Amino acid sequence: MRLSPLVLLLAPGLVALSAACSQSTEPTPEQPIIIIEDPVPDTSNPDSDAGDNDADEVITETGSVDGEACESDANCRSGFCAPDPDWPGGYCTTLNCETRVDCEGDGENNACLHPGRGSNFCVRLCTSNDECRDGYVCQGHSQTEGYCAPNPAPPFEGTGEDFPFDVTCTPAPEGRADLAFDVSDDLHSYTVVPFVSSGRRLYPSSVTSDLDGTSFNLRQENGFQATGSQLFGFINPTIFPAVPDDIGKIREGAHTYRLSTDDAEVCHYLLERPTRGTEIDLNIYLVGLSYLGLNANTAANHDDMQEILATVESIYNQADVSLGQVRFFSVSEEAEEAYSVVRSESDVARLAMLTEAPGTDADSMLSANLILVQKFSFTDSAGTLGISMGIPGAPALHGSGISGVALTGEYIGRGGSRFDGNAFTANIVAHELGHFLGLFHTTETTMRHFDPLDDTPRCTDQDFPEGCPDWGNLMFPVANPGNFGVTPDQAHAIGVNPLVK
Repeated sequence: MRLSPLVLLLAPGLVALSAACSQSTEPTPEQPIIIIEDPVPDTSNPDSDAGDNDADEVITETGSVDGEACESDANCRSGFCAPDPDWPGGYCTTLNCETRVDCEGDGENNACLHPGRGSNFCVRLCTSNDECRDGYVCQGHSQTEGYCAPNPAPPFEGTGEDFPFDVTCTPAPEGRADLAFDVSDDLHSYTVVPFVSSGRRLYPSSVTSDLDGTSFNLRQENGFQATGSQLFGFINPTIFPAVPDDIGKIREGAHTYRLSTDDAEVCHYLLERPTRGTEIDLNIYLVGLSYLGLNANTAANHDDMQEILATVESIYNQADVSLGQVRFFSVSEEAEEAYSVVRSESDVARLAMLTEAPGTDADSMLSANLILVQKFSFTDSAGTLGISMGIPGAPALHGSGISGVALTGEYIGRGGSRFDGNAFTANIVAHELGHFLGLFHTTETTMRHFDPLDDTPRCTDQDFPEGCPDWGNLMFPVANPGNFGVTPDQAHAIGVNPLVK
């Protein structure tokens, strides 16, 4: 979710905290939807002529039509080329379109995308990944329609030869697959992670016990457990029991995970937890924070950093969870120069791809990556302070575009009579880590969608935010250093995540 001094928001396709008055369209239990991501190119570059584009301009008849590859604006009829690498190979598009007519060209199946934030722009429609260029996937509203969007996390190589968990790949004839796995006796919880290594889409349907037919419907009452596939398409970490009400539905023995896919096969791995987790290990990457005297060598003895971590731990102590091993890492000078200021969701994915497993054993792999940067500077969503790559994130994966959480470090060490920068930073960290562990916002800023937990109050008042009964909860959508509360059901969701050991 996006976080700011005032508001925590879920970014389309990603989870993040953001600024006051920003709006969010987060997939929720009541409305499991595919969110159309707003991948409008970053126009913060002063050399860019994106701002000169006018929807009323007469488009010339030379150059490539919308959706085609390009190297420069001159290659496109619209006069605008969304640049590589955010858009692999470049992407001709018409900005500020209104209707499909604005996007027509040579009979191609194009349409005007209204993302809900930022500029409208033209996209190439598709029904499968095969209709998209290399580097793109068919990001859809449903299983039958979508548009060609940049693959959110290529390449996907997280389960290579050093991966300590067994990976099983199952053929998907006619686009359907039944993943078979066995659950041990007397388990506290388990997690199944289906994924498509090519980056193509999968669509979870159900998980059923072969013993007695007990089933979790991932399209209806448990639709919130399909959020991973809705956000990223190719992967869907699925935890059982995700809510306390499902504890009685856990069965031992053979199970079937049913889904459909755009690919020829689906792979999966299984993580089992015999007892409730009580400790989480963190890998903290520090990017562009040397001006604070904060780097991988100094962080362990840095007063502000340690104060922040102590506050995060006190929040998670409410869920009977403490911080285990905390490791600090740096990135290359080139990466630091490129990503100290995060300007797009693609930057977050590239930062996540820089993470590395701290070891090859299962215990080391089961750790969460937090990436602290200098600040966020999104042109289309001012005030963004952090992005978590999943609700929940994929456990044990490092080095992929979904391997962690990116957060601003701009408030570290700031103080004053009315503002504690370290406490606020701790709120950002704890909130975004909560998303990565599987927690949704208690109430969305629209006051129409809520988390799936029974004991978190729902805000339906117009006196938003301070008048809401969930004001003060860690996962309330408005950021505030005092929003640190954790309920028993939220503690359950944290404790069943395999990253909590």
